[in-house]
Amino acid sequence: MVLREWQRELIRGAFGEPRPRLALWSLPRGQGKTTLAAALGLNALFSGEEGARVYVVAVDERQARLTFDAAVRMVELSEPLSKRVQLFKDKIVVPRTGSVFQVLSATPANLEGLDPSLMILDEIGVIDRRTYEVAALASGKRESSLTLCIGTPSPDASDSVMYDLRAAALANPGDRSMYFREFAAPDGCEIDDESAWALANPALGDFLHADAMRALLPPKIREATFRRARLGQWIVSADDVWITPQEWAGRGTGEAIEDGADVVLALDGSFSQDSTGLVVCRIGDVPLLDVAGHWANPGDPEWRVDVLAVEDAIREACRRWRVAEVTADPYRWNRSLQVLARDGIRVSEFPQSAQRMTPATLALREALTNGTVAHSGDPALAEHVANARVAEDHRGTRLTKSSKKSEQRIDLAVCAVMAHARAVHYATKPKRTRRVAAF
Repeated sequence: MVLREWQRELIRGAFGEPRPRLALWSLPRGQGKTTLAAALGLNALFSGEEGARVYVVAVDERQARLTFDAAVRMVELSEPLSKRVQLFKDKIVVPRTGSVFQVLSATPANLEGLDPSLMILDEIGVIDRRTYEVAALASGKRESSLTLCIGTPSPDASDSVMYDLRAAALANPGDRSMYFREFAAPDGCEIDDESAWALANPALGDFLHADAMRALLPPKIREATFRRARLGQWIVSADDVWITPQEWAGRGTGEAIEDGADVVLALDGSFSQDSTGLVVCRIGDVPLLDVAGHWANPGDPEWRVDVLAVEDAIREACRRWRVAEVTADPYRWNRSLQVLARDGIRVSEFPQSAQRMTPATLALREALTNGTVAHSGDPALAEHVANARVAEDHRGTRLTKSSKKSEQRIDLAVCAVMAHARAVHYATKPKRTRRVAAF
């Protein structure tokens, strides 16, 4: 590993003399933070004090494994180091000194009772406050312990540990107990100003490629997201609208899906207070979205969705079109899916998890930008799309309401995301060829 000068600057600030107790490095994505965290952890393991305890705290188990695997690979590539350690599933041990390097997922229970000589909090921008407090309070029992926070500006600055640490550092520049270094583009810079990119991204032109940044310029990614993740800027009041009404209206055709077309159906069901939506999407090079059913609470506290009516609407849609699949989140609708499957209708589950919704949400947004999807112009669907907001955290991107108490509905928008994802799947699925024996 060849350290760049900007990396040396960061290391000198956090590990030089006088050594601070707390350090914060703020960098955009793509600067090799995980690799650097692994290297710093190993350095503290081998060259630190007797019985050193080095912990890298990652936001989840997946990120923790990335950091740990990087550290293990560094050891494996160095014969002198590999001879001095014992490698375990989740930790690296130096028997001669009793020192331990371990990677933990960011949950308070994992951090209670630790005595770290070095605590690295990777992706501090999305680590919750309770976890940070437990980790920070664990330090201080040793003469030179350090809590090092590394991350990218958070999606929500209003409840961000990283934002608060940054504010404290800026308000107290003479505080010797804390080191703060931020790489960010100047406030108010143009989104495509490549000189501003260079200020924010010290790895640009090295192991971060400019063409990859150009490829994701808005509208392919929302401007607020690009500024935060690629320019290192804090967006305190980001516009989290998923798709503007103008963008949506621009892809309307005013046409219905013709009878007999190959389609998929997507169901997003509720029980009482919200609405239930059924969206149909024509399979093809340019999928076409329309509404096949919508059941909304009229404001009656005793109202319940008519499950039988929803099931009948699905059966009617299967008679009208060639339905390749009905997909739905099984929560509270598992029995209906079983009934429909028994009727010979092909069904699939589409859980509303970040793992499933993140790629599907981004795919529909990109298709609208590129003009590779259309819709009928149904007013209810347009309303739900306009109501939808985007939530981003360490788990991914998904649609949400503007607030938990909002009465604005987004169910048809969620259906559209699911239906589009499955229609694209079938449109790109290789067609089976039948083998025929001739005599």
